[in-house]
Amino acid sequence: MFPQNQPGRQIPTIAFDEALKKYDKDSDRQIAKAEATGAEPMDKMLNAAFEAFDMDRNEKLNAKDWEVFRAMMASENGLLAIKMGGQGDQTANAIRWRYQKPVPQVPSTLLYKGVLYMINDSGILISFDPATGNVIKQGRLHGAIDKYFSSPVAADDKVFLIGQGGQVSVLKAAGEWEVMAVNELDDECFATPAIADGRIYIRTRSALYAFGK
Repeated sequence: MFPQNQPGRQIPTIAFDEALKKYDKDSDRQIAKAEATGAEPMDKMLNAAFEAFDMDRNEKLNAKDWEVFRAMMASENGLLAIKMGGQGDQTANAIRWRYQKPVPQVPSTLLYKGVLYMINDSGILISFDPATGNVIKQGRLHGAIDKYFSSPVAADDKVFLIGQGGQVSVLKAAGEWEVMAVNELDDECFATPAIADGRIYIRTRSALYAFGK
C-alpha cells in the first residue's frame, strides 16, 4: 500500500511488452532496477520501490513480477469491514462498509471495547463505530503532532499511541476519546509497544522501557 494508491491518484502503468520496449536495454526480457530510469511517475515508482515488486528477489522484474507491480499500482487504499462467511465470489455483498479517505501506510487499526481506532501517518486519530463505519471523532493528538509508525494499543480503559519522535499519548478509551497525558521519551520510536502483566514495554531507537504502577 502506497500513498499513490489513494482513490483517483493511482499511477498509470503499461503492459509488459510495452515495458520491455521502454526499459529492457540488454534485451533479456527482464527489467533490472538500473534500467528502470526516467522522470515519469511510473519510472519513479519503479525505482523507489523496486524490491516490493521483485517477488523472487533476483533484482530483475519478469512478466509475473510486472503483473504484481501493475496490480499494486491499480489498487485503492481503504479501510473495509467484511462480513464473515459465505461462499464463492462475495465481492458484491460481503463489504459492510468502506472508508477511503487517507489511511495509514504502517500503523494497524485497533478495536477496543466496541470502538475502532485508526491513527494516520500525519498524526490524525479517528474513532469509528465498527458496525457502521461512521466516524465518531477525528482530531490531532495535541502535544504529539508527529508521524506515526507504531500501532495503537490499549489496556485498562486507555489507548496508548507513540509518535516517531517519542511522544507517548495516553487517551481515555471511548468513541469521544480524550487525551489524558502526553509523555516525552526524547528518542525516536518506530516499534509498537507491548502490554503484559500490568506493564507497557516501549522500544525506542536506543532503549527498552518498562512502565508499570
